[in-house]
Amino acid sequence: HQCGLVRRQVDSLLAELQGQTTKLKVNAVGLSRGGIACSYLAEVMSDIPASRCELSLLLFDPVPGDLLTVAQLDLLGLTNTFASKDLSNCLCLSRVLALYPYEPLPAILCHAPVLCRYPSHCMVEEEVTLGCHQGALMTFGLQGPHVDLPSSLCFLRIRRWLIECGTPLDHRHLDCTVSVRNLEEQCLQRCNAEAKKVRPSSRCSHSAFSYWGASIVRHRPDRGVQYLNEQHRLLAGVAQVEDEKLLLEIRSDRTPFPSGLLCCLTFIAVLLVFPLLFQG
Repeated sequence: HQCGLVRRQVDSLLAELQGQTTKLKVNAVGLSRGGIACSYLAEVMSDIPASRCELSLLLFDPVPGDLLTVAQLDLLGLTNTFASKDLSNCLCLSRVLALYPYEPLPAILCHAPVLCRYPSHCMVEEEVTLGCHQGALMTFGLQGPHVDLPSSLCFLRIRRWLIECGTPLDHRHLDCTVSVRNLEEQCLQRCNAEAKKVRPSSRCSHSAFSYWGASIVRHRPDRGVQYLNEQHRLLAGVAQVEDEKLLLEIRSDRTPFPSGLLCCLTFIAVLLVFPLLFQG
């Protein structure tokens, strides 16, 4: 319903721009289920040509709310995972930044995010960041003597993306509440220290590219690996190197163990075999 309202507003603005060379720019930001809502928005706007509209999405830990097992058993395409993971048909989708905190939550909470498929013409940035889901976006952690590193990194990354996508920000108000320059310096120092810590981890994810899903991982510190993620490299002011290794990354080739699916199949097998034990 909400995506439909946005589409009607977009159509109204496009009608006003009819005959002009100006493109309509639509920037959408979504956290958790809000990220899934952004995917639905892309589906609703999929038929708008790129010559008339540019849609940019920032998906912060887009969580469809399905267990991996439920998505794997969804043969009829009824889950949020199925409905939101393929955006490749959206003609006007021009840019995507997808941020995934690496710390996992218990599987029973249904917080596995989704890795989507995007159009070939779309500029896609998928990054793994510090923190745990919504805990990586706590605005009260941006000030005071104890700055929250995950929240600060996400704040700076989202701010940079919004500016690059043309969203006007009230810089005077922002500078009064948060010193961006000081925050960047603090984050760089703490990222350098964080990159030396041994905190290996793996988080399960849905994936449009694999039936079994994918993994969001934090590696052990290794020689030659200096940066946690792309944001750490940006703070350091270092140019991107092709095939550069990072401590936080998405591993599509590392699929989660299908424990839930095996439990379901075992349960079904028991139901089928158990009655046979008492026959004749």
